[in-house]
Amino acid sequence: MIFNFSHLLHSKTIYLWSFLWCCCWGVVAQQEVGDDVESDFTSQLWFDFDPSWQLAAHQKVRGNFGYRTINPKSWHRVIFKGTFERDYDKLFFKRFKHKETLLFGNAFFILTKKDDYGSFEIRPYQGYSMSFNLTNRIVLGQTVRVEERFVFSGNPDNKVFGMRLRYQVKAVINLEGLWFGEDEGFYVPIAVEGFFNLVRASEFNDVIRVTPGLGYQFNAGFKIEGSLAYHYSKEELDKLTRTNDIVFRFRIIKTIK
Repeated sequence: MIFNFSHLLHSKTIYLWSFLWCCCWGVVAQQEVGDDVESDFTSQLWFDFDPSWQLAAHQKVRGNFGYRTINPKSWHRVIFKGTFERDYDKLFFKRFKHKETLLFGNAFFILTKKDDYGSFEIRPYQGYSMSFNLTNRIVLGQTVRVEERFVFSGNPDNKVFGMRLRYQVKAVINLEGLWFGEDEGFYVPIAVEGFFNLVRASEFNDVIRVTPGLGYQFNAGFKIEGSLAYHYSKEELDKLTRTNDIVFRFRIIKTIK
């Protein structure tokens, strides 16, 4: 009997995605329903510049400089983020070819609002990711991250400290070299991410993000990427407010050697 490994891997992938979708939508379905619930539907626009620097073998620093706003324009948000990453070929899992990464970083968020209190947030985080090739052109990755949120605001209902767990599954379909030269061409990223509050913060309490996108790689060190995402969040201050957001995001990704 011939063992078809590719068929088994494909089946496991389908089961993994199905399980993830059930878990994430289960999180959404279990939200409270009551008379004090308000729902809102918005569109947001995000711009990001993501440089990275290779420090040494298996060590990298990533930066993020971002701007985000909402329509209608009731707030603006500026982001500065830095992450140190250390790659390992085999850290916890030894029996198959993959890449594991430990990451540590800090982020700063400056929020200004038109008719309400602004805020300044400091957000250190720690995480672990693992990725491997499903096929020659499809990479599947998972990332788990813990964030400690310190939010400073003049709002009398503000909670200074929050903490949450994030879990993301992301697939990237690489089309580089298919119609273009080597290391050049399109790629398709698709991600689903769930958020789980350990200590609820006063603002931006995400529940789930679903992010399909399309990117183009000019060379191994330079990419541009656009995505159209759905974000669901839940706020609980005076009353429960649910927000459904359509997020248009544009990223410039540059590796600096």
